[in-house]
Amino acid sequence: MATEFVLPTSRLQKPSLPPPSDAALPVSNEALSTNFLERLLQGESLHVTPEQLTSYLQANHRSADSLLAAYQATGERALLDEALMNYPHDARVAYNAWFRTPTGPDDPEGTRSRRQALDVLKEAAPDNALVNYLSARNYFASGQSERAIQEMQAGAAKPNYDDYTRDDMQSMTEAYLAAGYSEAEAKLAANTGALLPHLAELKQDGVRLAEIAKSYQQAGDSASAQAMLQMCQDLGQRLDDRNATTLIQQLVGIAVQRIGLDAATAMSVDPGNSPAIQDRVNALTQEREDIKALVAGHQIETWLQTASPQDVVAFCDRERAFGEVKALQWLANRNANPNP
Repeated sequence: MATEFVLPTSRLQKPSLPPPSDAALPVSNEALSTNFLERLLQGESLHVTPEQLTSYLQANHRSADSLLAAYQATGERALLDEALMNYPHDARVAYNAWFRTPTGPDDPEGTRSRRQALDVLKEAAPDNALVNYLSARNYFASGQSERAIQEMQAGAAKPNYDDYTRDDMQSMTEAYLAAGYSEAEAKLAANTGALLPHLAELKQDGVRLAEIAKSYQQAGDSASAQAMLQMCQDLGQRLDDRNATTLIQQLVGIAVQRIGLDAATAMSVDPGNSPAIQDRVNALTQEREDIKALVAGHQIETWLQTASPQDVVAFCDRERAFGEVKALQWLANRNANPNP
């Protein structure tokens, strides 16, 4: 089994910072580093009240995007409920309805509620492969493996994959700006606070495919076992995208591929392919080490302590436009040539 990795806490933990003491005052480099940026990267988030977003919601006619952003910024459940009521067929609203519905291993009601949200999402975003992968996970959880595999096949056939992360970042930025925060604060908070609930679900798709492959192999059906493992590889390779908005997605893609490759090695599905499998494992291990080195070598937390607001904005813009890897590479080049 592939080695587990720890997701950065900045995208998982979200305690609140106090509101800005005077939103009209310009924010200095010192204020950014000592009062906000460093703590934000440690998992803290901006404090926003519903009252601060009243004008923002009115200006956007209480659209689905603005209600979702306001809900995420404030945690006010009524805003999400309003979005669910007024925009029940909006793709992002349905996506939020899916992951905001709690569920557990012994919670059939939660699984059914998520199924309903996913059915709405499939109608709202029929060309989005992500929906099929999430639907597969739901079917796996409810013991409907055959339907889950059909969903995995349907997702693999679709060229479009959208996890709504960039849309969320943009909406959250607008909400934070409306609440009185600076552009650097708003963009960094939106980027580091991006919610990525789908990735754990997709990793579990890979786990289940490997388990089903093992069952087929034990039953003497090597062809079906190989088909399941190939499906696992296809999913992992789709996530392992160097242009992905977040590094976490790429790491999950590597992990899913390793799940399939390790299962293939353990089952000896095709002994003749063992050298090729090991080569692929080695390549994935190196890719993961390269990512770790990129992150460790450029210490974004340290850089942000002295970065100007303009540079923070530039970094965030590059992450959204080109992905986190290329943003870090931009930072590496900038650090290597501070005075071009």
